Amino acid sequence: MGNSESWNVLAAIMNLPIFWSVFAAILVVLEFWAVIRVVKSDASRESKCLWILMLVFVPVISLLAWIFVGPKTRAVQA
Repeated sequence: MGNSESWNVLAAIMNLPIFWSVFAAILVVLEFWAVIRVVKSDASRESKCLWILMLVFVPVISLLAWIFVGPKTRAVQA
């Protein structure tokens, strides 16, 4: 399979409406999950607001940033 054929396969996948529908649905679920995690975190109110605004207005980039550097929940100590 040559390089040209690989691009043709990728282009065919990207033209499928179902691909974008599934991608959008997954993104919405991840966004709600991230917002809920931010709200439940121990971060300050200002930090929570900033993260939620970023998640709403720049969803893909801020979701990736939140996963790597966002507010972390603390482990429950027994």
